[in-house]
Amino acid sequence: MNKPAYDVEYLESMKRKTRYLFKLIARNCEDVFGTIEKYMRSTYRKYMDMGNPLYLNKTPKQILGSMNIKVDLHAEISEKYDEFRLEWMADIYTYLQWNFGLWSADIVGKILPEDLYRKYNPLHETSLKNGAWKLKEIYGL
Repeated sequence: MNKPAYDVEYLESMKRKTRYLFKLIARNCEDVFGTIEKYMRSTYRKYMDMGNPLYLNKTPKQILGSMNIKVDLHAEISEKYDEFRLEWMADIYTYLQWNFGLWSADIVGKILPEDLYRKYNPLHETSLKNGAWKLKEIYGL
């Protein structure tokens, strides 16, 4: 994959969806980084990367359900994980996949969730575009 798999019109909704998905994971799963990695490597995510509208239009609850993860939509905010960092991670992963036409499994294979979580400072201070470019260069994506 070398170009965006889906129209730019989907990009903002994909970022919002992935932000919420990561927050649900933090609120409902013991192994947050492992679950994010599992999602990024999933067949479900692969179909999203390919631009399949049946997968692009699913809700985070449906996505997690496809991974056999039950979620409590009213779960408390995670006190262990900074949800601002998780939102930033969601934006970075989504932008890297979309802008550079990379497979999510390849991205997470090089930039593990726990590593990306630690890169929040100082990268969150730059634009999403610049942050993604820096990570692409650092990790050889």
